[in-house]
Formats: sequence, structure tokens, C-alpha cells
Amino acid sequence: MTKLLALDTSGDACSVALWHDGQVRENFELAAQSHTQRALPMIDELLEQAGITLQQIDALAIGAGPGSFTGLRIGMGVIQGLAFACDKPVIAVCTLEALAWQALLDNPDANVVLPALDARMGEVYWGLYRRADPDRLTELSPPAATDPSQVAAALPELGEPILGAGGGWKLQPLQACAARYDSDALPRAAAVVELAIQRWREGQMQDALTVQPKYVRDTVSWKKRERIRS
Repeated sequence: MTKLLALDTSGDACSVALWHDGQVRENFELAAQSHTQRALPMIDELLEQAGITLQQIDALAIGAGPGSFTGLRIGMGVIQGLAFACDKPVIAVCTLEALAWQALLDNPDANVVLPALDARMGEVYWGLYRRADPDRLTELSPPAATDPSQVAAALPELGEPILGAGGGWKLQPLQACAARYDSDALPRAAAVVELAIQRWREGQMQDALTVQPKYVRDTVSWKKRERIRS
């Protein structure tokens, strides 16, 4: 009976989820400034609720980004530490993909979703995904960090409506890309663990030493941030 434990600290929420032989349990809290204090206690609480130990977990999953730089580092550090402690592999899941998956679960009539997160500096993190079958997503546009006014021009011809999800949709220039969107949607560990189980079945695991956050921003963007800070 497969057991996967997932953590997401990529944004304003902290969430943990457990896949236990087809069933998903999740603890979710808004914790924008307290990921460090809440991540491990929430994991302990979830495992206790399920009546299992960390050693019984088959693999650990992480919402690897893009997202808050600090949040991603905290989540990755927690998962790497636990993976080292119990000698388990890690499965990294793109935060945008998880946000898209959750949006499609919540909107069964939709097939194409554009998840977007506020990347600050006048940019959004975004990608484009299509429901391939009941258990899978197809990536139509890879994760990127751009000005929201440039997203529409970058979209491929689809011939079907787009569903928007994530805090990036609070930015008005992006709202022209979809007639329907949920700007309050947040990345959740429940979606991370559901995508992770697919990768587990396909053997797509990593050693804790090799897994890294997916920042998406290139070196030019980081240099721009450094100039702004200075």
C-alpha cells in the first residue's frame, strides 16, 4: 500500500497531504509568515491522524516552485531533511502544475487552465495545461515569468476557453486572457501529492541531494531584483 507525504510552502499557505493507498488527507493553513514554525508540526499532526510513522512513508513530495523564494527554500529544506533522516526519495512537482490540477478538479467542465502567481516586480509566474485524461495533464506552455500584459500574445491558438487560477489573476492585464478565473486559488499539497503518485508509478524520483527548487526566473530577473533592493 503506497504512502506518499507532500508539503507545499510556495505561497501564503502551508499545507501537507498524505496519499495512503488511494485516499488523500490534507492539513491546510494560511501561514504567510510562519512556514518555518508550522511545517514540521503540521506533518507530525497529519501522520498522527493517519496512524503511521515517517519511516512507513514510501517517498516525500514537494511543491518545488515557482513561488515565494523564501517559502520554496523552507519547504525544500524540510523535505530534504526528512528524506535524509528516513532514507526516502523525493518527488518534485511544479507548483503551477499542481495549481492547474486543483483547478481542474474543482471545475470538471474545464479542460484548459492557466495557473498564474504574482511574481512581484510587475511579473507573473504562469504556464498553460490541458486535461489529457482523468489522471493526467499535458503542458501546453512551460512555466515562465513575464509581464502579465505579455501573456496573451504568448498563448497558442486553442479554440476553447481558458480557466484561470491563482493570485496572478488579481492583476488586471492578465484578466483579458480568460472569461472565468479564481484569483483566490492557492497551491495545495493535496494536488502535489496526486501528481506525485503518477511520477512514483513511473519511477520519477530523485535523491534528496539532487532535488532543487524551480525558481523559473532567469539570472537577468534576479539581477533586476538585486538592483531594486539596493
